[in-house]
Amino acid sequence: MQPNPKSHPAVTAAGVVAILFGALGALMAILVELSMLFVSRIAPTDKGVPFPGAARAMASVTWLFLFLVAIFGIFVGAGILRQRNWARISILIWGGLMTIFSAITMVATFFAMKYLAPTMPHAAEAAPVLAVMKWVMALFYAIPLGVGIWWLILFTRKVVVEEFNPLLARLHPGKTLDASGFPQELLPPPSYVPGGPACPLPLLIIAGFDIFSGASMLTLLVVPYSFISSVPLFLFGHAFHGGVSLLFFVLLGIVYVVCGVGIIKLKPWALDPLIWCNALFFLSGIVTLLNPQFVPTMKEAIAKMMPKIAELPAHTESPMISFPFSDTYLKLMMAFGFVFSGVLLAILIVYRKRYLEAAHAKNPAAS
Repeated sequence: MQPNPKSHPAVTAAGVVAILFGALGALMAILVELSMLFVSRIAPTDKGVPFPGAARAMASVTWLFLFLVAIFGIFVGAGILRQRNWARISILIWGGLMTIFSAITMVATFFAMKYLAPTMPHAAEAAPVLAVMKWVMALFYAIPLGVGIWWLILFTRKVVVEEFNPLLARLHPGKTLDASGFPQELLPPPSYVPGGPACPLPLLIIAGFDIFSGASMLTLLVVPYSFISSVPLFLFGHAFHGGVSLLFFVLLGIVYVVCGVGIIKLKPWALDPLIWCNALFFLSGIVTLLNPQFVPTMKEAIAKMMPKIAELPAHTESPMISFPFSDTYLKLMMAFGFVFSGVLLAILIVYRKRYLEAAHAKNPAAS
């Protein structure tokens, strides 16, 4: 096997950063799992535990899943150092998702801190502390935001693409390579990026998000049924519980994982099911947002998963507990999900024609 050519310093640095991010994520997941195990063992059963058992089990499964994702991130970083094209595609998806969610979290943090401050006891004294916390958290999320933007710019540069596909560059001298490393006979649209001859980067990011979301839904198969029965599924204004919601999430998770992988592999059949799913949730979100029973039902579900604080009288709540029960907060979160689903649907529709052209070019038999 021929040794890999020397990498650009920026590519090497990106690989090292990816490994560090993955290692920190894995370490954090381990610490959280150990802390939950420690707390559950020392908490007396006759006095209650900080969280209901079902919610604690769901949190444990979630952090185990995030641990596996972090381990995959370490392999992606190693693949970048070894100049593997699958790793470049993976880090583009990772960078896109990290950029989007870091930006969203920063905005949500500013909103939450502003909304929470007046509800706290001794609000005047707590305001300076919350102000410092707000900027510290903003700085914390600004780091992955900047790294994600850096990865997106770096790994779509022509010189980096050719570095990860040196054989194709030598086999087709004088021809322009697209961002996936394949020679292009025609001038491509500027947004053509990895995943095949011409797969748009926005669709790759959505595919990565759908794979992550679908895998998260499938973890419901291993959590206590009491947790599933306590979390309502809203579809067109109606709340479903128990087995119906579990079956829906499992089937939806399978669709998301299969179609997400299909998009990355440029399968012509993979895009339309996601368009229909997002259209379903978009219309359902409109109806659900107008349903007067949405807020009371969600409050009841949240109450079952919140910690029980014996020191507080039954008629009082701490600000951190009462905050997610706010009608305004719940409606804003629902509105955000509605807008987010609409944006995903618009991207899928806008890039559908370009994606199908690329998919049929790569899979002529499917045409």
